[in-house]
Amino acid sequence: MCLERTGVYVVATVADHVRPHRGDPVAFWGGDLQSLCAPCHDGDKQREELMARPLTVDQDGWPLRRADADRP
Repeated sequence: MCLERTGVYVVATVADHVRPHRGDPVAFWGGDLQSLCAPCHDGDKQREELMARPLTVDQDGWPLRRADADRP
């Protein structure tokens, strides 16, 4: 990711799931992994995943925490 974005090689320190596992143990342990540096994993990759995730909101349009999303 660093090479693509900045043209610089950076030592990878994190094994990142190519497709988010979303808590699925089979996907967590058996999913495809890629090597990333911590800043790319914790910043750029997380932003990409969050933007792809549908936002859950209440009836007034306020964002819900994940734990609140299942409540009526």
